[in-house]
Amino acid sequence: MRRRGVGVWGTALGLVGLLSACASAEQGTAVAVEPTVGSSLPGSADPSVGGSPGEQPGVDVAAELSEMLPCEILSDEEVDDLGFDPESASFNDVGVSYSCNYRPPAGGTPLMYIGLDWKLSIDQLNLSNFIAEEMSVGPLRALRITDKIDPESCQMSLALSEQAHVSIFVKFGGTTEQACAIAEETAAAVEPSLPRSPG
Repeated sequence: MRRRGVGVWGTALGLVGLLSACASAEQGTAVAVEPTVGSSLPGSADPSVGGSPGEQPGVDVAAELSEMLPCEILSDEEVDDLGFDPESASFNDVGVSYSCNYRPPAGGTPLMYIGLDWKLSIDQLNLSNFIAEEMSVGPLRALRITDKIDPESCQMSLALSEQAHVSIFVKFGGTTEQACAIAEETAAAVEPSLPRSPG
């Protein structure tokens, strides 16, 4: 059975996303987090926001994503196959974060985060000081996001609509390439379960 504790390390990821929100007319709430090594990659979520009027009829991706629980996207077997402990699953909905955080068996690193965001598209992420590479994960457009200041981290952000995306974030992954390999493998496992706009 999965634990539903509130994680702390994943909230660091939301800080850069909060800066994105501050650049617009929307307001956010700062969240105190424990210090982390290096910087965090961009991403955010706001569970109070509904669907996008720009989405195609019949598919309200934002609404569907907002009803999903991040700790239930992957099965225990899938989490185990990725090298993480299903029992370490920690749900986090503090501040701008709406995520599930995982650790390897017996603790330690790397750390992996699956974050749902039905408020921002990947094109609205604040990518200042980050390197973003266009990719695809299955049929979905994606960004592979890395940070020169934190070479042990990597983020894969998958576009679901003009309003929503999902991010997989890996921290303390050893090297950028090792962290990205984990993020890409997790993104491929997550992709089939995600709602998306048709066409």
